[in-house]
Amino acid sequence: MRSRSARSASRTLVLLYVLAVAAIVACVNLAAVPVYIAWTDLGKAVETSFVQGPLRVYALAPGRAYLITSLATLAIIALGTVEIIARLSLGQGELAARLASRPIGRGTRRDDERRLVNIVDELSIASGLAAPPLFVLNREQGINAFAAGLSPGQAVIIVTQGALEQLSRDELQAVIAHEFSHILNGDIRLNLRAVYVLQGIVFLSAIGRFMMQYYSGTGTEEGRSFFHFPLAVVGVALFAIGSVGLFFCRIIQASIARERENLADASAVRFTRNADALCGALARIAVHGEGSRVRNWHADALAHMLFAPGSPSWLQLLIATHPPTEERMRRINPHVSPVFYFEKARKPRQLEESKKVSAPEQEPPKTIVPRRLTGVVALIASIGKPGVEHLDYATDLLSYLTPPIREALGDPAGAQAVMVGCVLRADLEGREPQLRALQALALADFARRADVLRPHLEQLDRAYRLPLIALAVPALKTLDEAGRGAFLAALRAAIENNRRVTLSKFVLATILDWTLAPKARRAGGVKYRDRGALAHAGAAVGDAAAAQVAFDTGREVLAMPALVLRGKEALQLSRVSEALERMSLLAPLEKERLMQAFAAAVAADSDIKRMEHELLRAVACVLDCPMPPSVAALDPRLLRK
Repeated sequence: MRSRSARSASRTLVLLYVLAVAAIVACVNLAAVPVYIAWTDLGKAVETSFVQGPLRVYALAPGRAYLITSLATLAIIALGTVEIIARLSLGQGELAARLASRPIGRGTRRDDERRLVNIVDELSIASGLAAPPLFVLNREQGINAFAAGLSPGQAVIIVTQGALEQLSRDELQAVIAHEFSHILNGDIRLNLRAVYVLQGIVFLSAIGRFMMQYYSGTGTEEGRSFFHFPLAVVGVALFAIGSVGLFFCRIIQASIARERENLADASAVRFTRNADALCGALARIAVHGEGSRVRNWHADALAHMLFAPGSPSWLQLLIATHPPTEERMRRINPHVSPVFYFEKARKPRQLEESKKVSAPEQEPPKTIVPRRLTGVVALIASIGKPGVEHLDYATDLLSYLTPPIREALGDPAGAQAVMVGCVLRADLEGREPQLRALQALALADFARRADVLRPHLEQLDRAYRLPLIALAVPALKTLDEAGRGAFLAALRAAIENNRRVTLSKFVLATILDWTLAPKARRAGGVKYRDRGALAHAGAAVGDAAAAQVAFDTGREVLAMPALVLRGKEALQLSRVSEALERMSLLAPLEKERLMQAFAAAVAADSDIKRMEHELLRAVACVLDCPMPPSVAALDPRLLRK
């Protein structure tokens, strides 16, 4: 039923796109052909218009005029699509650059940006997702935000300056949790692919909007302006013609976005358990002078991605890409009238926050135990659906990290040192070969910094190490391709000179490799014969009978009776890496079944070990299924080594 519904929706969207292109071509012909006729024979055009009627003027144009105009229009539409695909193929940071946004560094000293970084860190650890790079639209005073990317590992989050300045911490957290929901639910992939298509049909209106802003003297979002009345008039004409494409664009965006926005709102409330904060953010948008407006001339193609409508207009009234604000608020919190939130939002934010009673400072927790312990099966069910207990755990973990670690994670060099420090051995005899391997790669300073951080990292139980990856990835992603390659090579050198590659270090290297590798490995066939690797993780070492039971349990979930368990001696970590790469080619539903099979294998002996959880996290990373850290949050004394 769901597949038939999806196919029907896809056919509808394709039909709308074809109608949009046809309508744009027709409108351009209606506007351009009379100009062509007047240019070639004005007298005859005027005579025909008065004698036979205005519509008879179109019969004076030769067929080639219509053909050339139509082909030129189609070329412009194609150019808009090709241009956005080419730009975004370079990375999602290109989308941020296209919007004239500024990256927010991990080590930023601005209070509002530091607050945003902390919020994203908490949500990232809670959801098991590497913290996305952050960008801010400096000149946008409207309150808005959106997430973009082809996969959770490639996602970025972009917020407006108005959101940073106008929202309280709880409200900003609710908005970012809403965007995290889009990432975890896979909405960002659909949204970005829709941009590829929609950019073409709104390209004319986007050019017209830019020309109106630039040549009228009002200025673009980058602050550029130049007064030239004739070109401003041309911009008005292009925007008017392109509005036909904009009309169909809104229909397509509404069909994509409306229901997903409701789901993201519900997920954000489940994540934060703070319906008041999300309603407060919507109310603050409603009473704010700029509302949620995004003035960037690319905003029309991105309307379905935004937290709130980016361009209030007559189209928004007719075809809304988002549910009405009051309707959203009633869905989020049906027990409180939206009027209450509107009245509260009219009060200055500083006044509201000053009334809060600050809690007394507490000592950082010595160990972190969630309120509700979960098994592996429940953990798999929570993928993409983190809850408030995960957020509480993340908040506690961040307070547990020592200042040297937090400071190091704020810049690329420090983040690299933290990751390498995690794989350095505690004993000097075992650590010296690792440091020499780094020095051989001309990384002596790098090795010294990692060695300095090592004692601080050793104070953390190994169960807390995986969340460090989520905090390090944003800084590591600022490295260029050569820098990423050099870092991964240094990490491999430190691991390989460790005499024995442990499963824990293999997991760390796998997650970083799949997060930072320069090319997405998405080619080749799909094979399942190496899935037996997880069965050995689900049984005690040397217990062949228990391994067979775990394997049979996972095989039953997969419904693949032909799978055969290999001997443990045939399963090297290099073979596991090859198997993971092939598994990354699975369709989303098959990935879900695979994760369920892994969970069944791990839980077969009713004894959840830490290394099993770490391996599950690595598999989840490869399959783009971010896993909340419920098991990793267990007190180390409750986890078997």
